[in-house]
Amino acid sequence: MKSVVYNKSGKELEKIDINDTVFNAPVNKKVLSQYVYSYLSNQRESNAKTKDRSEVSGGGKKPFKQKGTGRARAGSSRSPIWKGGGVTFGPTNETNYKKKITKKFRAAAFRSAFSYLVKKDMIKLVDEFSFKGDKSLTKMGLGVLKAFDAPKKVLIITASKNEEALKAFSNIEKVYVQSISKINVYDLLNYPTVLLEKGALEYITKWEKNISVK
Repeated sequence: MKSVVYNKSGKELEKIDINDTVFNAPVNKKVLSQYVYSYLSNQRESNAKTKDRSEVSGGGKKPFKQKGTGRARAGSSRSPIWKGGGVTFGPTNETNYKKKITKKFRAAAFRSAFSYLVKKDMIKLVDEFSFKGDKSLTKMGLGVLKAFDAPKKVLIITASKNEEALKAFSNIEKVYVQSISKINVYDLLNYPTVLLEKGALEYITKWEKNISVK
């Protein structure tokens, strides 16, 4: 399929062929949903921790004698039914939230994500994000956003690590710059506008060839 390539000023430069397998595939929402669930699960850390009765301090002595007080018998103030006692069935920091994401599943998720962005017209191809010789990088970064209707939340994907682009957009709120090799499906779906550098297409093509689609 054909796609328009723009320059940083938002002007159309040319139309090029892009990979149909990646950018014109059926959108599988179940795959996208499962990927996002797995990705967010993998970001979780098992920090919640409560103490059970064996870990609570004190309570070594029987609180009061067994009989004659009119109260229910008690053996330790560490008991979960006592204030300050241990917690029964509380969270521990041993819970493992990690979910395995296979290469084939990740590839299917990327195809669905890129195809979804194309069909919703949420992704634009930009010739390059080069700011050499520009005095105010932030000003130039704002100019790029304005050229594409100044979207409120933007993901900029570069072909490789681009220090100039990072500096140009680092002071602009809700703009995230990342190289194509480090991008993930969650990032693609989390931004209503994606600006993809033309050079990143080569990486996507190589990646697609290395992944079995059987």
